Amino acid sequence: MQVFRIAIKTVLRHPMYLLVYAGFLSLMGVFIASSLTFGGSNGNEFSPYETKFAVIDRDASAFSEGLTAYLRKQGTEVAVEDSPMALQDAVAKGQSSYTLIIPEGFGEAFAEAARAGDELPTMETVYSYYSTEGNLMDQVVNEYLGIARAYAGLEGAASLDDIVQHTDEIMAEAAEADSVQVGGTSSEAQRFVFFLQWGTYTLFASIIVCVGVLMTTLNRTDLRRRNLVSPLPSLSYGLQVAAGSLLVMVAVWLWTICLGLTVFHEAVSMISGTGLALMIAASFAFATIPLSVGYLLGQLGVGEFASNALGNILGMVISFLGGAWIAFDLLDPAVQTVAHFLPAYWYTNALQSAADLTVASSDTVLPILANIGVMLLFTVAIFAVALVVGRLRVQSAEAGGNAGAARATTRA
Repeated sequence: MQVFRIAIKTVLRHPMYLLVYAGFLSLMGVFIASSLTFGGSNGNEFSPYETKFAVIDRDASAFSEGLTAYLRKQGTEVAVEDSPMALQDAVAKGQSSYTLIIPEGFGEAFAEAARAGDELPTMETVYSYYSTEGNLMDQVVNEYLGIARAYAGLEGAASLDDIVQHTDEIMAEAAEADSVQVGGTSSEAQRFVFFLQWGTYTLFASIIVCVGVLMTTLNRTDLRRRNLVSPLPSLSYGLQVAAGSLLVMVAVWLWTICLGLTVFHEAVSMISGTGLALMIAASFAFATIPLSVGYLLGQLGVGEFASNALGNILGMVISFLGGAWIAFDLLDPAVQTVAHFLPAYWYTNALQSAADLTVASSDTVLPILANIGVMLLFTVAIFAVALVVGRLRVQSAEAGGNAGAARATTRA
């Protein structure tokens, strides 16, 4: 088992790769998944954000009271003293995001100007320049005034009460809105699903880089030549290299899975036992894909820096197309078509279906197993290519194989 021990020592001599790719990226996934909101809403009811506002009503007319009553439906009113210092403190200390000052006689002056088509009187507003809340509330006020002006101009005999009533009726009209859940049910269990989806980047980057470094070291020309002439059977050598690579993959995979199960134990408890087992199986099947890619890169003689670059690029691209960065259903249809040819799509499908599994039956389990089977086909296909490449490389002149012997004979 000397080759196996050398393979493991080679990986351990590069601890930064494990710390950065396996450790840091996994912890980043934990932080992101913990910060996101999953579930927590009652049905599909939409709850708008309520802005804190204050109204200084120096007019006390029916119009100013109607405007104030409407604003109470749009936000949360706070009491602010009618003094310059209090108004400044309310904005500076964040007590009020928007303060509206209605001058005395504004209601009557507004109605008269609207009827005559003259310039409307103005109200003073105070809100912070670095917040959009006050600006949005000011737009609501302007919309209210615009409707009131139009009605007062058309109905010259309308009183302030009539103007307020009509404006409230118009402002009450709104388009129906509903929330649509993308990518499965919304629950706390989705936090663990997202962590595993993010793990596509972690697994790809860490396993490809570590296995790539291992294979690059063992496939150096001088070391490869010594192995070819050593008494160690080629089958034993290959099995020991494969065992070393597999151990690296299992270590990274176990770290990712155990971290997710520990941190998101509450989310895991909401998943059925069969569903959780299938999610773990899908994660293991997916981890074998970067293992085969790393083995292929090693057989191609890709260097350490190139393995780093390819591991990161492939990890980001595949995780993006698998829905880790943005919900898959929100991607462009052309991008979705491309994603079908990559393993992360089948991995995401398996995870989501397993997380939603409530009753284990052939109709619910077989599609998940089919997704896992597709991922294993990716592994087998890439590994087969790697074996062919490795065989050709052994026979090449650089490796000292048959081509090298032929070249030496020709020179002689």
